Amino acid sequence: MILLKLLVSDYIFFLPILLNLFNYWLLFFKNNLSTINKKNTWDKSISVKNIIIKQNPSFMIKLNILFNLLMVLYLFTFFGYASTFWWSHFKINNYLLYMFLIVILFNTYFLYIADKHVKNNNNYSIDYIFSIINITLFIPLIFLSNTLFTFFFLIELVSCSIFYKFIVSKLSFKNNNYKDNFFSIYSKNYINILFYQYWSSFFSSVLIVFSIFFFFYISGTTEWSVLNFLISSNNQINYLNNNIMFLIITIILIIGFIIKLGVAPIQLYKIEIYKGLPFLSIFFYTTFYFLVFFLFFSMLFIYYLTSLINYYWIILFIISLIGLMYILSLMFDINLFKAFLAYSTIINSVSFILLILAIIF
Repeated sequence: MILLKLLVSDYIFFLPILLNLFNYWLLFFKNNLSTINKKNTWDKSISVKNIIIKQNPSFMIKLNILFNLLMVLYLFTFFGYASTFWWSHFKINNYLLYMFLIVILFNTYFLYIADKHVKNNNNYSIDYIFSIINITLFIPLIFLSNTLFTFFFLIELVSCSIFYKFIVSKLSFKNNNYKDNFFSIYSKNYINILFYQYWSSFFSSVLIVFSIFFFFYISGTTEWSVLNFLISSNNQINYLNNNIMFLIITIILIIGFIIKLGVAPIQLYKIEIYKGLPFLSIFFYTTFYFLVFFLFFSMLFIYYLTSLINYYWIILFIISLIGLMYILSLMFDINLFKAFLAYSTIINSVSFILLILAIIF
């Protein structure tokens, strides 16, 4: 019913998301039903791989590419119009569409590579299809998030999909003796990956949720533009009585995002952590995430949070302090500390964020 409030052209934007979610969950339930039926029968036609092959994952990927092109067409037709809000949580304008368009084009190219990979390697892993379809759907929507709640919700969707990928890859961890296993990885690291992946996501989520509720309590909103206005005009109207508390909560929010997104130096020893994963997955997790969040934080600092110029030296100090922790962890070889910092959701680099701050301030 909520989609009825959109224009007819807006349905083109949401069509690939709804269609791909429907296709995947249909495949997911068939996969589970086939696993249950296989326990009571010796019929070889009932198998996970046969079920997935019948669903033609290559066709699903090509269909996703087609609808991504439709989304690009919609974005081009929208250029020149004023800003539009969807349910007060998504904002779309020309500047955001340029960012969104870059990610969609990169996303389409990566799906084309994934389709070739499925054909050439005869890889019909439901986990692989899950990671490709879901993450590529939700990540570009981050650019359209108009509130902290929306941004946090999208990040959690990505976190859940990656955490689910680790959970259901248990058989791949066990089959590390086979050299031709595409998803081989050291089985001894399986529990550690699940443990640190879960706790890094949980700990960062607690910090972010606490900060969001605090911002909502003192300002009555979580919109980027309103928060930017309150921060920039606070010196004149003294809207926020306790500037120190507001600054502390802002730092807590930044630390939560650093852990959640895995910005440097949180992704310590990523080569050792992701050892055994396929090159295509590593390329996707590093390059695609790096591009998306580099563009997002560029937009966030330049377009929304320009008022942080009053606190730029504190932000640089916090980032430098994290870099000092990184150096100390290398000097004293604190393996558990490095592992905790490394097992975060998204691999990124804070060097470009520092570059943005240096350019702005």
